Amino acid sequence: MKIAVASGKGGTGKTTVSANLSAVTGIKLYDFDVEEPNAKIFFKGNEKSRDVYRPVPEVKENCTLCGVCREVCQYNAIVVLKDSIMIFHEICHSCGACVYLCPEKAMDEVKRKIGEIIDVYKNGKCILTYGKMDIGEVSPVPIIKEMKKDMEKNAIIDCPPGASCPMVESVKTADFVVLVAEPTPFSFHDLKIAANVVKELKKPFGVVINKYGLPYNIEERCKKENYEIIGKIPFDRKFAEKYSKGELIKDKEMFGEIYDRILEIL
Repeated sequence: MKIAVASGKGGTGKTTVSANLSAVTGIKLYDFDVEEPNAKIFFKGNEKSRDVYRPVPEVKENCTLCGVCREVCQYNAIVVLKDSIMIFHEICHSCGACVYLCPEKAMDEVKRKIGEIIDVYKNGKCILTYGKMDIGEVSPVPIIKEMKKDMEKNAIIDCPPGASCPMVESVKTADFVVLVAEPTPFSFHDLKIAANVVKELKKPFGVVINKYGLPYNIEERCKKENYEIIGKIPFDRKFAEKYSKGELIKDKEMFGEIYDRILEIL
């Protein structure tokens, strides 16, 4: 079973929930937030990395500057100048159309490094896999797709924040989605956006309220939207202190109950 932990906005406690669920259940954690991976703060060990590449076009000498490649590129990543072609690899989506449709066969695909995947081992066991996107790259989706290829059957996924393409790609493979929200109007607004995305993907989900106890009745609003609340993490200073030190909460009862509720729903 794969459990994705997502949120409509950043900073709601998504990594807190996913890291502690992993620690309590013993299920391996995958940090798909490759633009800012921070699950490694809680899971320290020996690291082993491998590079991630994606194909991008490269112009050969027999190019006639006909402009077909520019015309077929849907992402405006190719500009035809007076005596050369300029390719913006950062915004290229590696669709291959320019290479396939070039009438002179004057384009090849070459590998471009876009990031890396790191496995963290403790006592000979891989306890965490996280991705890290290179600075200057635009889309984290190719790295997420590469991480998904070798996922274990049972996994907990720390998703990227928001409800855009990286979050959608991360949630696609999940059997259940945990949406983390805080008791604030801003967080609830973004929770609804994320919930609508998850519904479109036809994934079962439940809400975990972090910082429970703040003066905003998010429970009532969740009930009106028919969102099932599967857990509450109290607004407690000791939890914030542990997080700031890179320590897990390690509350087996609290996170064990969240996991049990997931199993009941499924």
